[in-house]
Amino acid sequence: ASFLLFIAVIGVLSCSEKKSVDKYPVSATPAGPADPVLVKKLFDVKCALCHGSDGRQQYAGAKNLAESTMTRDEVMDRIREGKGAMPPQKDVLSDQQINALSDFVMTLR
Repeated sequence: ASFLLFIAVIGVLSCSEKKSVDKYPVSATPAGPADPVLVKKLFDVKCALCHGSDGRQQYAGAKNLAESTMTRDEVMDRIREGKGAMPPQKDVLSDQQINALSDFVMTLR
């Protein structure tokens, strides 16, 4: 039980850690269109620990993104502001990254 608690704490800390995400661009250039491969890498780094690489994992209370009925704007707000164990990303991710992640989440349905 203590091992699972340790893993949960590490997971939450890694999700909320304010590390540089500049090494996870979503396009080849800052003004360019989002590259699906780069967006998937960002999702894998920032979201997949709890949501799973396909959005269906429900670790630490994470919602099944494949069954979500949230609008794109609601998804963007959730990424920005967080909820429950999900930390806010507004000070961690750029607007371009949040937009790209929101679009990616919508494709998981």
